[in-house]
This record gives sequence, structure tokens and C-alpha cells, in this order.
Amino acid sequence: MDAANRSLPISGKAMCGVVRAFLRYLHLKGFISTALADCVPSIRRWRLASLPTFLPPEKVQRVLDACDRTTAMGHRDYAVLMILAKLGLRASEVATLNLDDIDWQSGTILVHGKGRRQATMPLRHDVGTAIVAYIRHGRPASACRRVFLRTLAPHVGFASGCAITMIAKQALERAGIDGYAHHGAHLFRHSLATDLLRSGASFAEIAQLLRHRSIDSTRIYAKLDIEKLRELSLPWPGGVQ
Repeated sequence: MDAANRSLPISGKAMCGVVRAFLRYLHLKGFISTALADCVPSIRRWRLASLPTFLPPEKVQRVLDACDRTTAMGHRDYAVLMILAKLGLRASEVATLNLDDIDWQSGTILVHGKGRRQATMPLRHDVGTAIVAYIRHGRPASACRRVFLRTLAPHVGFASGCAITMIAKQALERAGIDGYAHHGAHLFRHSLATDLLRSGASFAEIAQLLRHRSIDSTRIYAKLDIEKLRELSLPWPGGVQ
């Protein structure tokens, strides 16, 4: 068997499903008289059991620096990435951002979040500068009020957050960032939260920035704070070796 056809590792949950299907087949064909499929235990999957994928700050900066800001598309992509990396917005929230959502005088931005919830957030100076540069030097002339538009005609806003995710994926590829479980807009959201936690921000502060409905959604980042986890670990039996 060549390398391309070798079996990939299979999870416990998938293995249980395979065994159940095989036992049902044996019972259906009469090879076994007892229906044993229901005897195979299910594998419990705990909510928030996985680790968030994140980029360290230097790699986030590498992605931003890889944008060619001498082009209209480069201005747009840089502004999109700045919003993702510095404000932690979701892809759909960036796609639906309107010009009227930005209050330049007060320095705030109105975010249209999940479940039609709205939140007013501070607009960082560096993010605002990136948006202004795009509006002045990269945004096509259009009657559409969306902030970010397609570079090719018709110059309208994106239909969904998928386009923002694609911009993020292409930016990561352009910067040579690979080897991560997730490549998309949410990677920058996780990276921002992780960096804030390691810088001393509280869960309540991070939850407010990310607009989590429950702080339990924020606590998953505690798994990535290695220094704080070391404080909770018990000494190794027998002492240090």
C-alpha cells in the first residue's frame, strides 16, 4: 500500500460508529442472532474541549505587513485584516459593516453581531487610519453604503462573511503562515483574545470586547495561558529530577 492510500487515524467516536454499523450489518444478514449495535457505548464530546487555534503577535504582524498597500485591493485587505486582528470582529460583522456605522467624531463603530444584536465599540486609531486609507485610495466609487466592496464590477458589498474569510486565508498564504488547524477570519479573533489574556486582561474584559453572551465562551482561552496553568499544577511526586 502506497503512502497516499494509507489509513488515516480515526477518532474514538468514529470508531464506535464503524463498529455499530458493522454489528447492524451482521444482525441484518443473520450472522449474529442478537442486536449488539446498541451495546457499543457512545463517546461523550465535551463542549469547548478543544484548544483555540491562535497566532502569536509577531505572526499577526507578518500577515499585516504582507499586504501590498500600493494597490486598491491591498488597501482593502489591510483594513479588513486590521479590523479582524485589532477589534476581533467576526467575518460576517466585517462584511455587513456600513459607512453609517462609523462615528468618526466619537471614534466608535456600530457592530451588527449574531442574533441581530448590536454593540458600539471604540474604534482604534490605527484601525480607523487603515479604513480611511482604503476609502480614499482603494474603495471604488459606488452608491453602496457597505464599507468594503468588491474590486470588480459591480462594486457592491459582499454577499456574506465567506468573502472576508477568503481574504484572511489568502493573506495567511501570502505571509507563508501554515500548519494551523484553522485558516480564516476566526483565527485572528482567537489570536487577539489569547494575546489580551497573556497581557493580563481579565475574562470579563475579553468577553466584553468579543461580545460573548456567556463568559463560559471566554474561559476556553484559559487553556492557553501556560504561565497561569503552571501556578495550578501540583508538584511532581518525588521532587524535581
